[in-house]
Amino acid sequence: MTSSNRRSFTRLTNLTATYEKGEKDKETARVALHEAIIRHLRARNARPGKIAEHTPYDRVWIGELGRNATPPVPPLKGPNAVGPAPKYDPEVQAAALAELDQLTTAYRQAEGTIERTRPLIHTEIVKHYEAGVGPEELSKHTPYDRNWIGEIARSSSSARQRQKTPGAE
Repeated sequence: MTSSNRRSFTRLTNLTATYEKGEKDKETARVALHEAIIRHLRARNARPGKIAEHTPYDRVWIGELGRNATPPVPPLKGPNAVGPAPKYDPEVQAAALAELDQLTTAYRQAEGTIERTRPLIHTEIVKHYEAGVGPEELSKHTPYDRNWIGEIARSSSSARQRQKTPGAE
């Protein structure tokens, strides 16, 4: 088996750090986006359909976020609607949608970091796996467990380079 010293995993460790930072940034952006969506639904700054046009979610999911908020956002229509239909101020709506656009951009940038880093991590995993490093060792340097590393390596359709142990002929 080839040596698996710390230096050989530097690129994999750096890629993993980038990936995990992307996941953390995505979660932070997701929480901020959800809070803004709920705040604008409560304030009746824009219709759920308009909010959906400026976020990565559809109208149904926007409604679900409102229903799952604490306390829930009252519906606009139906038997449980509270009060008359709201009148939307175009200036307030534009400001709300601009904020949602900003938060959506941050969310998509974090998603992009993850999507760009994932294939690089997979390539490094396959490279080390083919060199004889086991999934258990690789899992220490990646965001994946040993089972998923094995799946990645097998799906690459590369044969693992197995070296003979001394004295076994």
